[in-house]
Amino acid sequence: MKICDSFSDSPEFSINQTGAGWTATKAAYRFFANDKTSGEKTIRAHNAKFVIRAKEHKTILAIQDTSYMVYSKHPATMGLGNISVKEGKNVKKIYAKGLVSHRCLAVSTDGLPIGILDQNTFPRKLNSDEAKRKKNVTPIKEKES
Repeated sequence: MKICDSFSDSPEFSINQTGAGWTATKAAYRFFANDKTSGEKTIRAHNAKFVIRAKEHKTILAIQDTSYMVYSKHPATMGLGNISVKEGKNVKKIYAKGLVSHRCLAVSTDGLPIGILDQNTFPRKLNSDEAKRKKNVTPIKEKES
């Protein structure tokens, strides 16, 4: 609970930037490195609680958002994708490296967060010029959106 509280108080900070002190930072890293914890187990526990909370509401809104996490200044990081491309002054194409994260949040009609319905984080592969030309004829089930 302390780890969750420190992250929710400062969601924009990394583990060691939350200001909770060295002991709390070390405990958080130990927690995440523990073989008994996993993202799947955390989501399963969250989903079970979500079902209980959802039953208290007649209507639930599912709000979706996509975030682009840019790590271009971390060239040694593995597993990143090209999330955007721009033309530079002296370079034809400049790629921003990073990850795409899409999530769906359930909230009550009063704006009370009930839980995360889904979250998917992935490295995006930029479409080729041929794929861009075919985007209007690609079946909706095959599109990222």
